[in-house]
Amino acid sequence: MKKEKVRYNLDNIDKEGANINIIHGKRSNGKSYQVKHKKGILKYFNGENPRYTSSYKDKEKILETILEKGTRFVLLRRFKDEISTANVEQYFDDVDVMKITNNKCNCVVAYKGRIYLANYDSETTKTIKYDYIGYYRALSQEQVYAGNSMLDVTDIIFEEFVSRTSYLGNSEPSKLMNFYSTIDRGRGVVKLWLVGNSITRVCPYFYGWGLSEIMKNMKKGDIKTKWIPTGDNDEDGIPVYVKLAIEWCENVAGTNYIIGDHADMMNKGDWQSDPQPHLPKSYKCYKMLYRIIFQYQTFKFIGEYLIDKENKDVCWFIYPYDGEIKDKVIVFSDVIKTSPYWQKDIYNPLIKNDKIRDLLKTFKESNIFYASDICGTDFKQVIDFEIRK
Repeated sequence: MKKEKVRYNLDNIDKEGANINIIHGKRSNGKSYQVKHKKGILKYFNGENPRYTSSYKDKEKILETILEKGTRFVLLRRFKDEISTANVEQYFDDVDVMKITNNKCNCVVAYKGRIYLANYDSETTKTIKYDYIGYYRALSQEQVYAGNSMLDVTDIIFEEFVSRTSYLGNSEPSKLMNFYSTIDRGRGVVKLWLVGNSITRVCPYFYGWGLSEIMKNMKKGDIKTKWIPTGDNDEDGIPVYVKLAIEWCENVAGTNYIIGDHADMMNKGDWQSDPQPHLPKSYKCYKMLYRIIFQYQTFKFIGEYLIDKENKDVCWFIYPYDGEIKDKVIVFSDVIKTSPYWQKDIYNPLIKNDKIRDLLKTFKESNIFYASDICGTDFKQVIDFEIRK
């Protein structure tokens, strides 16, 4: 029996009514299209409170003027070079502007930080801009926008919020909240839409908002919610909470025709992982000599120092750990504690035990194996020290 085709539908997470919505999954599954279509152009054009506007003074040269109807949105990217006019206009290339505007417009134009519905005349090669429907901004510039007033905005679409390369530091979620505050101005009406591919679970938003444990137990197609306290009270003294919803998009029909190491992420929406070295023999062929724990952000791993029962070769084996950390177990972590067992630098441990110090000198890349590719990828991305070659 042929499997029924699945299409991504924004309505599933939208009905949760969350203030912050995180959507991630495989590339080209329709998530970006749904958000910019339903929370961008369509929401504006189908709105209420109409008034006639136009950017042209010569009324005789204007085609039928479009009504300004609804609320506006912000298209947000991380860096300034990601919001060039060409990039912004290309972002809307897959939206049927003519259908939405009843053939009044045929394209989208980006100009001086605003996004316009427009009509391009191929004969005269002129473009007539009508009223703007949204704004485009860079998160790196959020402080520049602090004095702006955009009370017409009810949706912020943050594209590619998960990065393969770099963030604006671990404080990036705070910068996003500052930008959100600039737009919302305490109204509580603006919704955030964070859209991205399933590139890495090591992300400041997942860590900063306490989502790592939720995400570890999610399956494709799941939508999970979390109420996060703001630390503030309303006029009646009742604590205020923000509702957050996160969706790992179910796979849609078709393939992206991608091959190579990251094919499962782009074709299936799996978390992206790089090939990692695995134990050359079955785990049963080794004897565990020593065990340490790594804890960085919300990730915990066990590192076992193993010896091959037959050849007497030694190596390290890393695997995820969800249990409690017991006393008198050496922990390498970004959390600072007074306990002598909690260490910062694996290559310069403060603990006064020559045997352990000599053992840790063997912690080198050529001598480390991982339980899975995703385990090794997470481990290398989350630790804050360089593994020696």
